Amino acid sequence: MGKAKVGTTVCNLDDLTFPVDLRENPRNTNREYSRVVTGIIGGEEIDLNYCSPVYELVPNENIFPKVEEILQQHGIAFTVQYSHTQNARFYGNYIIEDPRFAYKMQGTNDVVKFIWNFEHSYNGLTKYKGLAGFYRLVCTNGLTVPIEEMKEYNLAIQGKHTAAILHSLEEFSQILVRVTENLDEVKTAITDKYELLGGRWVAKPQDRIKEVLQASKINIVENKSRNTLVDIHGRVMSEANKTGLGYNGRVNDWLIYNGINQYVNDDNLNIASPEKRRDTDSKVLEYMLEYA
Repeated sequence: MGKAKVGTTVCNLDDLTFPVDLRENPRNTNREYSRVVTGIIGGEEIDLNYCSPVYELVPNENIFPKVEEILQQHGIAFTVQYSHTQNARFYGNYIIEDPRFAYKMQGTNDVVKFIWNFEHSYNGLTKYKGLAGFYRLVCTNGLTVPIEEMKEYNLAIQGKHTAAILHSLEEFSQILVRVTENLDEVKTAITDKYELLGGRWVAKPQDRIKEVLQASKINIVENKSRNTLVDIHGRVMSEANKTGLGYNGRVNDWLIYNGINQYVNDDNLNIASPEKRRDTDSKVLEYMLEYA
């Protein structure tokens, strides 16, 4: 296993499905800490969470392997990236490799693929959730689906208790059927928003970057070791001038959105959790869609 991002470790499925159970806390404590979530990791017993009797433990083995099974049952090819934070917060990113789900930005060789992100935790800091997104091959970062389309096509599922989580996996299977049967409609609705950004050419990229960062409340650092605006502008121009990508030195809102996305997801600059990064990315996207 190796580091994927600060505080988060890339792993395989077996590393997420270690034995775990919920026990009574043997120590004298108040009701809120009267139960203990205990895992066996590398042969060692480790306490992962202290909680109340109302807490319902849903083991990872009831979630992540089931997602793989559902995708396989529907004949949908995928690759998956698993990671965790201190064996207590867990992430599975399922990149759909079926070419029907991929999309190439108009007039370019800039390809995005459909992705499903599932997350769960044993310490309560990450709520169980599964939601759709896109995965851009150029920068290998996840892109959020616009809120309107996320709601319209029911591309997010969640649950708090055992029964709700198990039901949500059944719902995930149903969503896959609906998306596959209406793939052109769903994909077009989402990528039309990306194309809206792609059709806006920007004469002064740094000014636009600064505007979006301020509107999205992303801290702009300017010191001897880092300059946020210069950093993001450099990322944008690198892609604008990349041979074969198709932008021929021109900058549009799509490249600016992705430049900011790369900055937010840079492991050397950002220690935020994956869900926090995604929330920030969503704010950037929604602002850029509304304000040209």
